[in-house]
Amino acid sequence: MTPGPTTAYGRLGDISWSTYGSHSQAATPVLLLHSVTDSSEVFAPLLDPLAAGRLVVTLDARGHGNTPLSPAPFTVGALASDVLAVLRDVVRRPVVVVGHGLGALIAEEVALTEPSLLVALVLEDPAWRVEATTSAGVPAFLPSYLESFRGADEATLLERARAEHPTWPEDELLPWVHAKQRVDQKLAARAQEWYGRDWVGVLGSIRVPVTVLAGEPQHGSLVDPADIARAQSLLGAQLTYVQVPGVGRSVRREARETYLTALRDVFAIADAAPHD
Repeated sequence: MTPGPTTAYGRLGDISWSTYGSHSQAATPVLLLHSVTDSSEVFAPLLDPLAAGRLVVTLDARGHGNTPLSPAPFTVGALASDVLAVLRDVVRRPVVVVGHGLGALIAEEVALTEPSLLVALVLEDPAWRVEATTSAGVPAFLPSYLESFRGADEATLLERARAEHPTWPEDELLPWVHAKQRVDQKLAARAQEWYGRDWVGVLGSIRVPVTVLAGEPQHGSLVDPADIARAQSLLGAQLTYVQVPGVGRSVRREARETYLTALRDVFAIADAAPHD
């Protein structure tokens, strides 16, 4: 990941992490969590706008990017424990956690497990919809989706990215390609657990402000109106919902300025909040 000022990178156990930007005590750090088959590199286009005066932290989930796949089951709880370790040992300050897709479920688990480490939660098209799974808990779509990237070279995947995502800015394409090339194909053979919680229902136990950024179901969003109505009943004024017309599962790629504006609104509140 080359864009943006790299301030540090390293490993905590097997987990690859990176930090960018300023360590200013006046600005709350932000932690970005990618979805399945992505990697921390997909956030590269956001580093310059987000790291101006603020610390940005990214990490690669197990089997993605520079983090090897563990022999242990690929569960939301295990992935959240990796995030918590990075927060405790690397960041050492409360943060805004931003998660996309599966990363949003991990973000919720982090908020439930150790709420003192969070100031706010941002969920980009969270994977709330319960998908069909195999007997090992692997989402049914995942094996064939992973297989579709096996052995593909950069040029082939770049052509595919342009064809499948014609509305994405050009700077989003290569990070997507590189993530797909580096995801571990053995991931589909690991036992998994994505739906061990009612991810909408547990929002009622989260005590920090929650922002949900989502597209529209007719364009592929995983968030439907019933989810949002339930979330609003649980969170009340603690919930901010931003639905972006004409967008599917990836708000930041299809509506970057809307996404950045929503994050800046979250940061303004987080920076003003009293926290250690």
